[in-house]
Amino acid sequence: MDENKTGPGKSRRLKISHILIIFLLVGIGYLVFFRLSLKSKLQTRIDAIRAAGYPVTCIELDQWYKIPPNAENAAYTIEDAFSFYKTWDKEKSRPLPLVGRADLPPRTETLPVEMKALIAEYIADNKKALELFHQAAGIEHCRYFIDLSAGLATLLPHVSEMRNAARLLELEAILHAEDGDGAAATLSAISGFGIARSLAKEPVTVSQLVRSGCQNVAISTVEQVVNRTELTDEQLIELIERVRESERVSDISRAFAGERCMGIAIIRDPEDVIMGGNIPVLARPILSLYKTVGMSDADAVIYLDLMDGYMKSTRLPLHERQKAVDAVSAKIQSISKIHVLLHEIMTALSRATTIELRTTAHLRTADAALAVQRYRLAAGKLPDKLADLVPTYLQSIPEDPFDGNELRYKKLEPGFVVYSVGEDLSDDGGKEKPSRKIKGEPPKGDVTFIVER
Repeated sequence: MDENKTGPGKSRRLKISHILIIFLLVGIGYLVFFRLSLKSKLQTRIDAIRAAGYPVTCIELDQWYKIPPNAENAAYTIEDAFSFYKTWDKEKSRPLPLVGRADLPPRTETLPVEMKALIAEYIADNKKALELFHQAAGIEHCRYFIDLSAGLATLLPHVSEMRNAARLLELEAILHAEDGDGAAATLSAISGFGIARSLAKEPVTVSQLVRSGCQNVAISTVEQVVNRTELTDEQLIELIERVRESERVSDISRAFAGERCMGIAIIRDPEDVIMGGNIPVLARPILSLYKTVGMSDADAVIYLDLMDGYMKSTRLPLHERQKAVDAVSAKIQSISKIHVLLHEIMTALSRATTIELRTTAHLRTADAALAVQRYRLAAGKLPDKLADLVPTYLQSIPEDPFDGNELRYKKLEPGFVVYSVGEDLSDDGGKEKPSRKIKGEPPKGDVTFIVER
């Protein structure tokens, strides 16, 4: 028998090896095509972001957060004010409202003598800080001293101080209103809006949520002042201007833009970002393989499409935004769990939109309520409906950001309420949400501005 002849077994083995090689080459070719296709899609999306004028990297984000050259920067004065701010220990501050554990009395009741004296002492202790907060509130531009190029490691020490500033100004306003000093109370409320405005351009989600919180404190301040003292028409106009300015400068899209840069940074270099770079040794090869086969690029494409959905929602009419962001959040839940990195970094931002809409609703109810006060001051009576304010006191009746209808108005005995139905879209007749949540029950009520005098 010829030993050089190829036997059937050997021939089959050669054919199998050829097939395996072909499958391997096809697989490699598909992987290369898959990677190149993903990179092309990813680059297209990144180019579109830059073409729209938004940053992509954290370095670009830091450069994007800026104020005009040579403009006065309110951050210097606010930081100085923080350094002079004096907090009391827990025991001493407990009887204080807003900064302690005590509740304010109903808005039309005078402060108890002991509480008023304590507030006056607290205000006196923070006289220098208040002077600087008032000064800073009058400065238009602000850029805090943070380094956003650090990505998730960026420190935001000023954010934790902002609510203290807003509450301090509210206490000052209430004290002035109790003394019948409408001019000083108005100034304190206006400064509250100015402090909130200092965060308007900061492209970080937590900063924008704190900005909304400070705006709500400022609106609460106005509500307290209007219920405790009589304001002149000029003072009401000043407050209306600040309320409207606050809505104009509010822009949750800046938070989404910053969130997107952080997400891109994580996807591109997960080893350097996740857990501060302290990834377990066994996890590093898995991450490397994840990137090699193109899964991180696939995550990036999906991530940018989802973030684009959030960004587009900010350009919709207000009453359409919640439905749009809820749809994006639903998409996140439907994405396969194989996209591990995507699910690790993707944050459902629908709650941020809800908070922003509530703040806008609060601002608009304040706007309309202050216009009602102007009407009452001139006519000596309340209007029968908000339409009576058009066009002298309002160009048009403000829309409810949640359902797109006009804000509601109802006379009370005494006073009135202007309200929005809120995120549950349920008209509760201008019922005010409770100040303290009841455990296990969602708070019921509308977004209100109430005057009981």
